[in-house]
Amino acid sequence: MIVGFLRTLLFILIFYYLFRFVGRYLLPFLLKKGVENMQKKQQEQFNRYSEGQKKREGEVTIKQNRKSQSSTPEPGTDSEYVDFEEIN
Repeated sequence: MIVGFLRTLLFILIFYYLFRFVGRYLLPFLLKKGVENMQKKQQEQFNRYSEGQKKREGEVTIKQNRKSQSSTPEPGTDSEYVDFEEIN
């Protein structure tokens, strides 16, 4: 009975110090690497976006959605309903 208690106490202490070690040394290292990777990805996205935005002064670009390129309009979309209120 006392051997089982000491064995359980030993396992608890081992897991406690193991998690303490992981939390103090390994977890910050892994978080730092994760943050660096995310920063790198964001920087790459920003660079790709900013390269696409560079235009000469006076240059005009018109982008159309594929829906607006269709030759026949969809039924019911040619007008817009406006609700008016009377003001006295």
